[in-house]
Amino acid sequence: MKFKHILSVIGISSALMLGSSCGKYLNLSPQGSTYDEVFWIDGANVQKATLGAYALLRDGIRNERSYFIFGDIASGVLKTGGDYWNYTDLSKGGGYKFSYAPYLEGSLWNWTRFYKIINQCNLIIEHTSEMDVSLFENGEDEKKQYISAARFLRAYTYFYMQRVWGDVLLVKETFKDPQNIPDMPRSPQSETLALCKEDLIYASTNLEQGAIKSFASKGAANALLAQVYAWEHDYVNTEKYIAEALKGGYALEDIKDYKKIWKGDSKESIFEINMAYSQSGGEWLNDFFNVYLTSANVPGKGSASVWEIDPEFLADQEEGFKDGSVRYDTITAPFPDNAAKRVITKYSNLEHYNPNDEDLYAVSNNLVLIRLADIILLRAEAYYKNGKQNLALEDLNTIRRRAGLQNITLSGNDLFKEIFLERRRELIGEGTIQFDLIRMNLFTAFDDYSAYYTEERIAKQGYYWPLNMRALLPQNEKLTQNPYWMNH
Repeated sequence: MKFKHILSVIGISSALMLGSSCGKYLNLSPQGSTYDEVFWIDGANVQKATLGAYALLRDGIRNERSYFIFGDIASGVLKTGGDYWNYTDLSKGGGYKFSYAPYLEGSLWNWTRFYKIINQCNLIIEHTSEMDVSLFENGEDEKKQYISAARFLRAYTYFYMQRVWGDVLLVKETFKDPQNIPDMPRSPQSETLALCKEDLIYASTNLEQGAIKSFASKGAANALLAQVYAWEHDYVNTEKYIAEALKGGYALEDIKDYKKIWKGDSKESIFEINMAYSQSGGEWLNDFFNVYLTSANVPGKGSASVWEIDPEFLADQEEGFKDGSVRYDTITAPFPDNAAKRVITKYSNLEHYNPNDEDLYAVSNNLVLIRLADIILLRAEAYYKNGKQNLALEDLNTIRRRAGLQNITLSGNDLFKEIFLERRRELIGEGTIQFDLIRMNLFTAFDDYSAYYTEERIAKQGYYWPLNMRALLPQNEKLTQNPYWMNH
């Protein structure tokens, strides 16, 4: 869908929010009169709009498995099977050449699906703010909960886009005249992140803690706020908001229960996207997690259709992620037809929903976007940058001990690099490692990356992804390409 159309389509007919992403919402759109006149009439309809925003986020993230491509394939920790020939150039084997993505241009170079989420959130914020509190069953508090959830989702979406493509088009409100949307330049990162922080401070102030991890909560807002500050290298505020997030009562799962994390609503999860199987809902989708399944999970599934842990990555690991270590044995497994290859098993929870046909299955996991181990290691990074190396080491060792490893003693740059390496081991397959590399500026610190990220590439931000100018430029003449990809 074209950019100007994306910016206007939800303003014209907000029924889109109840559309393609989740079957259970398909029949909720109003009939008859113009949409805005009949929809924004009570809290129940605002709830429908909010559920639609979550559904749009789920669709945007899992489109063509872009979540795993942006965070894991691009970081060199995964290697795709032969069926995914068009992914090769995106990984280490292809030199991280993000400008060659045949049949993936729509998901990797085109950000329009994320503007659906943003405009959905803008609609909720604007219309709900104008509604009288009497229209909500629980009055002012309920009204603020919906506005806060929309502002959290808007902040998450903008922050995610910023980390993928660099500077974005900052759209803060819906367009009143969808036929005359002005061309606009990309906004500096500082402006985008300022809006994210403003949204998240409001959300953290007004959201409840909540028990369901797939909805925005006070703890999730504070954790995301800490991530935004860390991206800006403001590690004092990173520490501050991690402390606020941890008031949510999260706890690390024991290593024996480690895989509970990805089944959903674990005590370690802070924010996740619901994708678990249910007979009544349409949240689950096999063609997302199933790249991590082998014939051990699905009989007859060939190795060519599986994403393995990159053998060179495994060869570089010492005791932190090697055969015999508890974490390694818990979340990885050998290929049934080739024991030399390993696959991630975080997402191997299946539901065989037809007892008469074992070939019918659903991959039933939630996608965990923020969890406690991630935040503890982020705090280790903040402690290090704030001159508190003993506390940084303590946090690092907390995650190591849960993984079944011994405490280590490091200091200086070796400690900082080890925090990244531990993040890479702990969060493998969770869509975050490439963003860690960018934030921590470690492309020249490891041979895995320094051979491919030249001074020119780093200076011109070649760690961000190119935009599909052929599709986007005709809709916005002020749009510019990311510098490195103008000539590469």
